[in-house]
Amino acid sequence: MASTPSPNYFISVNRIFLSLCYMNLQKLFPLILMLCLLAGPVAFCQQNNNHTTIALTGARIYPSPTAAPIEKGTVLIRDGKITAVGNTDQVKVPAGAKIIDCSGMILTSAFWNCHVHFIEPKWQDADKIPAAQFNQQMDDMLTSHGFAHIFDLAEFNIYHTLLIRNRIKQGEVHGPVIYTVGSPLVPVNGSPIYIRPFTLPEASDPQFAAAHVRQQIDSGADGIKLWTGSPVGDSIAHMPEDIVRAITTAAHSLGKPVFSHPTDSKGVMAAVNGGVDVLAHTTPDGGEIWSQDTIRQMLAAHIALIPTLKLWAVELHRNNVAGPAYDNFIRIAQKQLHDFAAAGGTILFGTDVGYIPDYSTAEEYTLLAGAGLSFTQILAMLTTAPAQKFHLADKTGQITVGMDADIVLLSADPAADIRSFDKVKYTFGQGKIIYAAP
Repeated sequence: MASTPSPNYFISVNRIFLSLCYMNLQKLFPLILMLCLLAGPVAFCQQNNNHTTIALTGARIYPSPTAAPIEKGTVLIRDGKITAVGNTDQVKVPAGAKIIDCSGMILTSAFWNCHVHFIEPKWQDADKIPAAQFNQQMDDMLTSHGFAHIFDLAEFNIYHTLLIRNRIKQGEVHGPVIYTVGSPLVPVNGSPIYIRPFTLPEASDPQFAAAHVRQQIDSGADGIKLWTGSPVGDSIAHMPEDIVRAITTAAHSLGKPVFSHPTDSKGVMAAVNGGVDVLAHTTPDGGEIWSQDTIRQMLAAHIALIPTLKLWAVELHRNNVAGPAYDNFIRIAQKQLHDFAAAGGTILFGTDVGYIPDYSTAEEYTLLAGAGLSFTQILAMLTTAPAQKFHLADKTGQITVGMDADIVLLSADPAADIRSFDKVKYTFGQGKIIYAAP
């Protein structure tokens, strides 16, 4: 029978094994380093220990739309939260902190896009998209434009968006916090012409509508969308107000907001009278500037507005509309927004990206400024206004101690050039870099 090896034998074997591993690692180290560099700053930072303090130093900080800017400011981040904000003389960077030099940059709270879609074919089978491709698609569409929170405003099937959201939550890929309305409701025979031959669930009566709301929210929806006015061709199908009210009552009983696509002034009033929380668009389709009475009723109903001005420009170009007809359509949309804002209405930023294929947000900012909105108003619609509307103002929307570290860094100041809101260098979501410019 063979003898049992002595303990020294195992020690010698282990030493030989470790020595071989060390030699191989020395040979492989250049390759490992190259792969780490190719992975980019996002992958590197996401693997960092979340307990490490990150110091963003030297930026001009806009803590909120109403607060005075901080020159040469420093923001400290730890465990996903903002732990200190102030100028470089006030905030001491602790030893061992990871320092990102942000000199010459502009720092604000990260942005919301309250009207997006994941209906492009490239998002199909989202659970099977390779991680690198998924991240690139998310960067192109959202995170490279500063968005750390988005509201997905309608899919044919809610599970499609849940696949995307769950992959981000699991940490395998990066992206914004995603809220979704799932599958929306339309009036009877009211599926909009631009989605044909597909159809959407029809709110045939209050009972069916309320049941649909409960089913979507039970499945994971964070809100509900409906068409109070739906373009079906040469006419507009309107949802009866009793059905609108049944939808909002069911959603509000579960603590969820309701969004409406109104199309025209009648659709606006159905939303207002039915208790809707957010209009997903202005309504230049109807060809009417909103009356002061309409705006007063909108304000009394505490309804918010997503202008989506760039959408109208894209749709007009698609249909070869130019000249005075184009100018008049855009003018009506901008006038509706201007008057609503001047009256004190709540405005939320949204672009309908995913339905429109051009992901740049620069034109939206230009059109908003053309409607008379100031830098501070646009910053509010990107940050504090949605945080307040969706009851998250205690967590996000401002650069304040205790808030989630949802932060965007810009290469130029949008107070000087409004298009600089789209010149993003970094986007942070809860203290992690979810986008870093190449």
